[in-house]
Amino acid sequence: MRADIQHELDAIFKEIPTHGFFGARLRGSGLDFRFPNLLETGEEAIAVGPAVYQDIDIGEEEPARCLLRGLWLAESEGTQFGVLLDVTTDYHDTQVRVDIAVPPGEVAQELAVRLLRRIRDAGEGARAYRGKILTLEPEEYTIQGAPADIVVEDIAHAAREDVILPERMLQLIERNTIGFAGRMDALTELGMSGRKGVLFYGPPGTGKTLVVRYLAGELKGFTTFLVAAQQYGLLHDYIEMARLLQPSLVVLEDVDLVGADRDGPWQGSPTALNDLLNQMDGLTREAKILFVMTTNRPEVLEPALAGRPGRVDQAIEFSLPEDAERRRLIRRYMGTLAMSEDLVASVSKRVGKVAPAFIKELMRRAAECMLERGNTAQLSIDLADVERALEDMLVLGGKLNTKLLGAEEAIGFTARR
Repeated sequence: MRADIQHELDAIFKEIPTHGFFGARLRGSGLDFRFPNLLETGEEAIAVGPAVYQDIDIGEEEPARCLLRGLWLAESEGTQFGVLLDVTTDYHDTQVRVDIAVPPGEVAQELAVRLLRRIRDAGEGARAYRGKILTLEPEEYTIQGAPADIVVEDIAHAAREDVILPERMLQLIERNTIGFAGRMDALTELGMSGRKGVLFYGPPGTGKTLVVRYLAGELKGFTTFLVAAQQYGLLHDYIEMARLLQPSLVVLEDVDLVGADRDGPWQGSPTALNDLLNQMDGLTREAKILFVMTTNRPEVLEPALAGRPGRVDQAIEFSLPEDAERRRLIRRYMGTLAMSEDLVASVSKRVGKVAPAFIKELMRRAAECMLERGNTAQLSIDLADVERALEDMLVLGGKLNTKLLGAEEAIGFTARR
């Protein structure tokens, strides 16, 4: 909220030309920066000094330049007043305090209330971060428990045509995310919950992360929070921010790492699991928060998470692509290279059920084989290029390489089923 408070203070005093500004320096460690402290004298008194600012990244070309400590003296509508700003950071959080001093009288008091309300509304509006993609990252080399930094992520959005899934499945995803988002206000007006949980599950490389990128771009006006596995200890902070910046999309990646069955062998931290369940339960009906959880291992999830509406309301399986989707993936990942339709059909049939990530790597390997044989004039892939790439990926590399590439059901695997 600091950037928005600073922006509003700058706007207020831009509207009031008759004002003076002073930076301040605390000479003693035990001093507070408040109006009564300004009257202190002696060696530890507050001194006028250069203003100190801190640059805060808000995802714009220029960072927000936020004051740490300062005093404005001004006059408005015949009333003299002072505004004091003090920012303190300790091991747990950052606090921003704004004090306003006015003379006695109802008119002066109304001015103070009006200014404070304007500053508070600006902070709670949080326009600096609203609608952006955010993560929390603890600063390196700081004491444990120190507040994390807000990082604005610059993630390329995916278009609908980039998401190669069966149309009925994509429509189901959209109905439970984009469609639900459009009905949030109407549902809360009817006294129903404005929050929802959707679980994406399936093998690695089947498009779960790509769909998240698509949703982040399509959910206009939503603030997106990306919670990775190593950040679940900051879940309370994420939910607090999601409440402030709602409507919000909260993406819980690899949720099985924190949401595994509490009685099973995969449970990492019962405390983190309980925090996740409590945070999702503690939201009011009016909280407009859409949770999207992803996992490669749905079978290990805690029933209280995955089996209870209100936490997970819709589970959607991302399975390995069928022939029609494999052909679309081949065409997409062959880039600007030429490839006959017969060859596309042949390659799709030959690889069998594999992850999209496998097809992407196969097309790159085939392009390398084409370049190795010196076909730089036509820039077209033929069957020999694909066969050689498959040999490297599925035969010469061994079973481990095959598994790493997401082709456990490729040629040889399909044949044994």
